[in-house]
Amino acid sequence: MNVTGLWKYTEDFEFGNSVGEVRLVQMDDSLYGEFNFIEKVEDDYEIVVFEKVKGKIFEGKAVLESTEVIAKENGRVVDDYIPNNFELHLISNDKLVGSSYDAENVCGVFILERLG
Repeated sequence: MNVTGLWKYTEDFEFGNSVGEVRLVQMDDSLYGEFNFIEKVEDDYEIVVFEKVKGKIFEGKAVLESTEVIAKENGRVVDDYIPNNFELHLISNDKLVGSSYDAENVCGVFILERLG
């Protein structure tokens, strides 16, 4: 299965939810991507996040580590935004499920659905 393409991203995490898109590029067992999403924190505030990731696919799953992150709240850069790591499970050609976590152990569960 090749996961290259555009995916719809929906995540629930301890303090809110995120919605956006993910573009993935698979080359053999290497995986690269860009997450673009809006993170809504407990109906309190929203952060727009752009995060580049890379990782490897092994036995039906992939672990992606953040290589670059830009986060903005009300158009201003959030300097202390903590990058995510993503663990993906390859369910089908059109659906991936996984979990995310950061250095403060904030965890989430997400679904990726293929758009193109």
